[in-house]
Amino acid sequence: MLPNRVGDAILSLPLILCLRKLAADCGPAGCRVEAVTCSPLVEIFGAVGVTDVTQMGLGAKLRSWLAPPDKAFFLIATSKNFGFHARSTYGLRQRNKLLGRYTHDLRCLKGEPLPTDLDRYLIMECRLPRYSAEQFGIALELGYTVEQVCSSFSFSRKSLPVDRSRLAVEQTVAAPYLVCCMEAAYGRGRRNDQRRWVAEHHLSVAKKLRERHGCRIAFIGLAADPPIPEQDGFLDLRGRLSLWQLFQLMAGAAGYVGNDTGPLHLANLAGIPSVGIYSSEDHHAPLFGESNTVVMRPAGPDDVYPAAERMLLAAGAAVR
Repeated sequence: MLPNRVGDAILSLPLILCLRKLAADCGPAGCRVEAVTCSPLVEIFGAVGVTDVTQMGLGAKLRSWLAPPDKAFFLIATSKNFGFHARSTYGLRQRNKLLGRYTHDLRCLKGEPLPTDLDRYLIMECRLPRYSAEQFGIALELGYTVEQVCSSFSFSRKSLPVDRSRLAVEQTVAAPYLVCCMEAAYGRGRRNDQRRWVAEHHLSVAKKLRERHGCRIAFIGLAADPPIPEQDGFLDLRGRLSLWQLFQLMAGAAGYVGNDTGPLHLANLAGIPSVGIYSSEDHHAPLFGESNTVVMRPAGPDDVYPAAERMLLAAGAAVR
Protein backbone atom coordinates (compact mmCIF):
# COMPACT_ATOMS: atom_id res chain seq x y z
CA MET A 1 0.00 0.00 0.00
CA LEU A 2 1.90 3.01 -1.29
CA PRO A 3 1.72 6.54 0.12
CA ASN A 4 -0.60 9.02 -1.56
CA ARG A 5 2.15 11.62 -1.67
CA VAL A 6 3.67 11.66 -5.14
CA GLY A 7 7.31 11.81 -4.08
CA ASP A 8 7.01 9.12 -1.41
CA ALA A 9 5.20 6.78 -3.81
CA ILE A 10 7.87 7.23 -6.50
CA LEU A 11 10.57 6.45 -3.94
CA SER A 12 8.78 3.14 -3.27
CA LEU A 13 9.36 1.87 -6.82
CA PRO A 14 12.72 0.15 -6.12
CA LEU A 15 11.05 -1.99 -3.45
CA ILE A 16 8.30 -2.99 -5.89
CA LEU A 17 10.90 -4.02 -8.48
CA CYS A 18 12.81 -6.00 -5.86
CA LEU A 19 9.76 -7.85 -4.52
CA ARG A 20 8.68 -8.72 -8.06
CA LYS A 21 12.15 -10.17 -8.78
CA LEU A 22 12.33 -12.03 -5.47
CA ALA A 23 8.94 -13.65 -6.06
CA ALA A 24 10.05 -14.81 -9.51
CA ASP A 25 13.52 -16.01 -8.48
CA CYS A 26 13.00 -17.30 -4.95
CA GLY A 27 9.30 -18.12 -4.69
CA PRO A 28 7.34 -19.40 -3.00
CA ALA A 29 5.43 -20.94 -5.89
CA GLY A 30 2.31 -18.99 -6.78
CA CYS A 31 3.44 -15.90 -4.89
CA ARG A 32 2.09 -12.67 -6.36
CA VAL A 33 3.09 -9.15 -5.40
CA GLU A 34 0.63 -6.36 -6.01
CA ALA A 35 1.23 -2.67 -5.37
CA VAL A 36 -1.77 -0.46 -4.65
CA THR A 37 -1.61 3.30 -5.08
CA CYS A 38 -3.78 6.34 -5.73
CA SER A 39 -5.27 6.54 -9.21
CA PRO A 40 -3.25 9.41 -10.80
CA LEU A 41 0.00 7.47 -10.32
CA VAL A 42 -1.09 4.26 -12.05
CA GLU A 43 -0.61 5.66 -15.56
CA ILE A 44 2.73 7.23 -14.67
CA PHE A 45 4.08 4.01 -13.18
CA GLY A 46 2.98 2.15 -16.31
CA ALA A 47 5.01 4.59 -18.41
CA VAL A 48 8.20 3.48 -16.63
CA GLY A 49 7.47 -0.24 -16.87
CA VAL A 50 5.84 -0.83 -13.48
CA THR A 51 2.58 -2.19 -14.82
CA ASP A 52 1.52 -4.46 -11.96
CA VAL A 53 0.04 -1.62 -9.92
CA THR A 54 -3.59 -1.47 -8.85
CA GLN A 55 -5.62 1.68 -8.34
CA MET A 56 -6.93 2.06 -4.82
CA GLY A 57 -10.68 2.40 -4.87
CA LEU A 58 -13.85 0.66 -3.81
CA GLY A 59 -13.23 -2.19 -6.24
CA ALA A 60 -9.81 -2.95 -4.79
CA LYS A 61 -11.20 -2.86 -1.27
CA LEU A 62 -14.07 -5.21 -2.14
CA ARG A 63 -11.69 -7.67 -3.81
CA SER A 64 -9.54 -7.65 -0.70
CA TRP A 65 -12.52 -8.90 1.33
CA LEU A 66 -13.58 -11.52 -1.23
CA ALA A 67 -10.07 -12.85 -1.81
CA PRO A 68 -7.84 -11.33 0.87
CA PRO A 69 -4.07 -11.37 0.39
CA ASP A 70 -2.03 -13.25 2.95
CA LYS A 71 -0.18 -10.10 3.96
CA ALA A 72 -0.60 -6.39 3.33
CA PHE A 73 2.11 -3.84 4.09
CA PHE A 74 1.00 -0.26 4.65
CA LEU A 75 3.84 2.18 4.08
CA ILE A 76 1.51 4.84 5.41
CA ALA A 77 -2.06 4.91 6.73
CA THR A 78 -4.33 7.25 4.80
CA SER A 79 -8.03 7.68 4.22
CA LYS A 80 -7.51 6.14 0.77
CA ASN A 81 -6.57 2.69 2.08
CA PHE A 82 -8.86 2.40 5.10
CA GLY A 83 -11.13 -0.57 4.51
CA PHE A 84 -8.53 -2.71 2.72
CA HIS A 85 -8.46 -6.22 4.21
CA ALA A 86 -5.76 -8.87 4.49
CA ARG A 87 -5.20 -11.97 6.60
CA SER A 88 -2.22 -10.25 8.23
CA THR A 89 -1.59 -6.51 8.11
CA TYR A 90 1.63 -4.68 8.82
CA GLY A 91 2.16 -0.99 9.36
CA LEU A 92 3.13 1.58 11.94
CA ARG A 93 0.75 1.97 14.85
CA GLN A 94 0.31 5.66 15.57
CA ARG A 95 -2.01 7.35 18.02
CA ASN A 96 -3.22 9.85 15.43
CA LYS A 97 -4.13 7.06 13.01
CA LEU A 98 -6.47 4.96 15.10
CA LEU A 99 -8.29 3.57 12.04
CA GLY A 100 -5.11 1.85 10.88
CA ARG A 101 -5.38 -1.21 13.13
CA TYR A 102 -2.41 -3.37 12.21
CA THR A 103 -1.78 -6.84 13.55
CA HIS A 104 1.99 -6.40 13.14
CA ASP A 105 4.26 -3.40 13.34
CA LEU A 106 6.72 -2.91 10.48
CA ARG A 107 10.06 -2.68 12.22
CA CYS A 108 11.58 -0.89 9.23
CA LEU A 109 9.05 1.91 9.71
CA LYS A 110 9.79 2.14 13.43
CA GLY A 111 13.40 3.06 12.80
CA GLU A 112 14.99 -0.37 13.25
CA PRO A 113 18.09 -0.33 11.03
CA LEU A 114 18.62 -2.75 8.18
CA PRO A 115 21.40 -5.33 8.46
CA THR A 116 24.67 -3.56 7.77
CA ASP A 117 25.54 -5.53 4.64
CA LEU A 118 22.10 -4.93 3.11
CA ASP A 119 22.18 -1.24 3.98
CA ARG A 120 25.64 -0.88 2.44
CA TYR A 121 24.58 -2.68 -0.73
CA LEU A 122 21.46 -0.55 -1.26
CA ILE A 123 23.09 2.79 -0.42
CA MET A 124 26.61 2.35 -1.78
CA GLU A 125 26.15 0.02 -4.75
CA CYS A 126 22.54 0.62 -5.83
CA ARG A 127 22.82 4.28 -4.80
CA LEU A 128 19.29 4.37 -3.43
CA PRO A 129 18.19 7.31 -1.30
CA ARG A 130 17.78 6.52 2.38
CA TYR A 131 13.96 6.61 2.31
CA SER A 132 13.85 3.99 -0.46
CA ALA A 133 16.42 1.75 1.21
CA GLU A 134 14.58 1.69 4.53
CA GLN A 135 11.52 0.14 2.88
CA PHE A 136 13.52 -3.00 2.04
CA GLY A 137 12.84 -4.19 5.56
CA ILE A 138 9.57 -5.44 4.05
CA ALA A 139 11.52 -8.01 2.01
CA LEU A 140 13.00 -9.32 5.26
CA GLU A 141 9.54 -9.35 6.88
CA LEU A 142 8.42 -11.62 4.04
CA GLY A 143 11.18 -14.08 4.88
CA TYR A 144 13.69 -13.32 2.16
CA THR A 145 17.33 -13.20 3.20
CA VAL A 146 19.89 -10.45 2.74
CA GLU A 147 21.75 -12.69 0.31
CA GLN A 148 18.62 -13.22 -1.78
CA VAL A 149 17.89 -9.48 -1.95
CA CYS A 150 21.46 -8.63 -2.94
CA SER A 151 21.68 -11.34 -5.60
CA SER A 152 18.26 -10.64 -7.14
CA PHE A 153 18.13 -6.86 -7.05
CA SER A 154 20.11 -4.22 -8.90
CA PHE A 155 19.09 -0.68 -9.70
CA SER A 156 19.99 2.02 -12.22
CA ARG A 157 18.29 4.47 -14.55
CA LYS A 158 17.65 1.52 -16.89
CA SER A 159 15.49 -0.09 -14.22
CA LEU A 160 12.72 2.46 -14.87
CA PRO A 161 12.88 3.29 -18.59
CA VAL A 162 10.49 5.99 -19.78
CA ASP A 163 8.28 4.81 -22.65
CA ARG A 164 8.47 7.89 -24.87
CA SER A 165 5.81 6.54 -27.23
CA ARG A 166 3.24 7.04 -24.47
CA LEU A 167 4.26 10.67 -24.14
CA ALA A 168 3.97 11.58 -27.82
CA VAL A 169 1.48 14.42 -27.52
CA GLU A 170 1.39 18.01 -28.69
CA GLN A 171 3.60 20.08 -26.41
CA THR A 172 1.87 22.49 -24.05
CA VAL A 173 4.92 24.76 -24.11
CA ALA A 174 7.21 25.35 -27.07
CA ALA A 175 10.74 24.12 -26.39
CA PRO A 176 13.15 24.93 -24.94
CA TYR A 177 11.58 25.46 -21.53
CA LEU A 178 12.18 24.90 -17.84
CA VAL A 179 9.60 23.83 -15.27
CA CYS A 180 9.46 25.79 -12.02
CA CYS A 181 7.55 24.85 -8.86
CA MET A 182 7.36 27.40 -6.05
CA GLU A 183 5.11 25.24 -3.85
CA ALA A 184 5.74 22.34 -1.53
CA ALA A 185 3.63 20.10 0.67
CA TYR A 186 0.25 20.72 -0.94
CA GLY A 187 0.17 24.45 -1.57
CA ARG A 188 0.09 27.23 1.00
CA GLY A 189 -1.10 27.23 4.57
CA ARG A 190 -0.32 23.56 5.20
CA ARG A 191 2.24 21.77 7.31
CA ASN A 192 5.90 21.67 6.25
CA ASP A 193 5.69 25.32 5.28
CA GLN A 194 9.43 25.56 5.95
CA ARG A 195 10.03 23.57 2.76
CA ARG A 196 9.00 26.53 0.61
CA TRP A 197 11.68 28.89 -0.61
CA VAL A 198 10.66 32.56 -0.98
CA ALA A 199 8.42 32.82 -4.06
CA GLU A 200 9.98 36.14 -5.11
CA HIS A 201 13.37 34.41 -5.27
CA HIS A 202 11.94 31.77 -7.63
CA LEU A 203 10.59 34.53 -9.87
CA SER A 204 13.90 36.37 -9.82
CA VAL A 205 15.81 33.25 -10.95
CA ALA A 206 13.23 32.55 -13.67
CA LYS A 207 13.34 36.14 -14.95
CA LYS A 208 17.13 36.09 -15.17
CA LEU A 209 17.16 32.77 -17.04
CA ARG A 210 14.58 34.08 -19.47
CA GLU A 211 16.43 37.35 -20.10
CA ARG A 212 19.90 35.84 -20.47
CA HIS A 213 19.14 32.60 -22.27
CA GLY A 214 15.73 32.95 -23.88
CA CYS A 215 14.20 29.77 -22.50
CA ARG A 216 10.54 29.73 -21.55
CA ILE A 217 9.45 29.09 -17.96
CA ALA A 218 6.41 26.93 -17.17
CA PHE A 219 5.17 27.48 -13.61
CA ILE A 220 3.33 24.54 -12.04
CA GLY A 221 1.53 23.89 -8.76
CA LEU A 222 -1.93 24.16 -7.26
CA ALA A 223 -2.21 27.64 -5.77
CA ALA A 224 -2.65 30.76 -7.90
CA ASP A 225 -0.75 32.85 -5.37
CA PRO A 226 1.56 34.64 -5.81
CA PRO A 227 0.59 35.97 -9.24
CA ILE A 228 2.98 35.30 -12.12
CA PRO A 229 4.19 38.50 -13.79
CA GLU A 230 2.83 39.11 -17.27
CA GLN A 231 6.15 38.62 -18.98
CA ASP A 232 6.94 37.18 -22.38
CA GLY A 233 8.03 33.57 -21.99
CA PHE A 234 6.32 33.02 -18.63
CA LEU A 235 3.46 30.49 -18.71
CA ASP A 236 1.28 29.96 -15.64
CA LEU A 237 0.03 26.34 -15.68
CA ARG A 238 -0.80 26.16 -11.99
CA GLY A 239 -4.01 24.28 -11.33
CA ARG A 240 -4.46 23.41 -15.02
CA LEU A 241 -2.66 20.09 -15.37
CA SER A 242 -3.47 16.57 -14.25
CA LEU A 243 -0.63 14.52 -12.78
CA TRP A 244 -0.26 12.66 -16.08
CA GLN A 245 -0.15 15.92 -18.04
CA LEU A 246 2.46 17.20 -15.62
CA PHE A 247 4.57 14.08 -16.27
CA GLN A 248 4.27 14.71 -20.01
CA LEU A 249 5.31 18.32 -19.49
CA MET A 250 8.31 17.21 -17.43
CA ALA A 251 9.44 14.70 -20.03
CA GLY A 252 9.79 17.42 -22.67
CA ALA A 253 11.49 20.01 -20.45
CA ALA A 254 15.15 20.97 -20.39
CA GLY A 255 15.06 20.79 -16.62
CA TYR A 256 13.29 21.53 -13.33
CA VAL A 257 13.99 24.25 -10.79
CA GLY A 258 12.03 24.23 -7.59
CA ASN A 259 11.36 23.13 -4.06
CA ASP A 260 11.85 19.70 -2.55
CA THR A 261 8.38 18.36 -3.33
CA GLY A 262 6.47 15.85 -5.48
CA PRO A 263 7.15 17.49 -8.88
CA LEU A 264 10.91 17.28 -8.22
CA HIS A 265 10.59 13.50 -7.93
CA LEU A 266 8.33 13.43 -10.98
CA ALA A 267 10.96 15.33 -12.99
CA ASN A 268 13.63 12.91 -11.78
CA LEU A 269 11.50 9.93 -12.83
CA ALA A 270 10.91 11.54 -16.25
CA GLY A 271 14.66 11.60 -16.79
CA ILE A 272 15.32 15.35 -16.83
CA PRO A 273 17.94 17.20 -14.76
CA SER A 274 16.85 19.25 -11.78
CA VAL A 275 17.97 21.87 -9.31
CA GLY A 276 16.37 20.99 -6.00
CA ILE A 277 16.00 23.73 -3.40
CA TYR A 278 16.16 22.30 0.12
CA SER A 279 15.28 24.30 3.19
CA SER A 280 15.83 21.46 5.66
CA GLU A 281 18.23 18.57 6.23
CA ASP A 282 15.13 16.43 6.74
CA HIS A 283 14.31 15.72 3.11
CA HIS A 284 13.93 12.84 0.68
CA ALA A 285 16.52 12.74 -2.09
CA PRO A 286 15.19 11.61 -5.52
CA LEU A 287 15.86 8.15 -6.93
CA PHE A 288 18.56 9.24 -9.36
CA GLY A 289 20.68 11.62 -7.35
CA GLU A 290 23.19 12.11 -10.16
CA SER A 291 20.53 14.06 -12.09
CA ASN A 292 19.72 16.41 -9.21
CA THR A 293 21.78 19.38 -8.06
CA VAL A 294 21.18 20.06 -4.38
CA VAL A 295 21.08 23.67 -3.20
CA MET A 296 20.79 23.63 0.58
CA ARG A 297 19.22 26.57 2.41
CA PRO A 298 19.85 29.23 -0.25
CA ALA A 299 19.76 32.76 1.10
CA GLY A 300 18.77 34.40 -2.17
CA PRO A 301 18.57 34.07 -5.96
CA ASP A 302 22.34 34.26 -6.39
CA ASP A 303 22.69 30.96 -4.52
CA VAL A 304 20.43 29.14 -7.01
CA TYR A 305 20.92 30.87 -10.34
CA PRO A 306 24.41 29.49 -11.17
CA ALA A 307 23.24 25.89 -10.76
CA ALA A 308 20.14 26.55 -12.88
CA GLU A 309 22.22 28.19 -15.59
CA ARG A 310 24.71 25.29 -15.68
CA MET A 311 21.82 22.84 -15.99
CA LEU A 312 20.32 24.84 -18.87
CA LEU A 313 23.62 25.09 -20.75
CA ALA A 314 24.42 21.41 -20.24
CA ALA A 315 21.04 20.51 -21.73
CA GLY A 316 21.80 22.67 -24.79
CA ALA A 317 18.55 24.52 -24.20
CA ALA A 318 19.83 28.09 -24.22
CA VAL A 319 18.45 30.09 -27.14
CA ARG A 320 21.17 32.72 -26.98
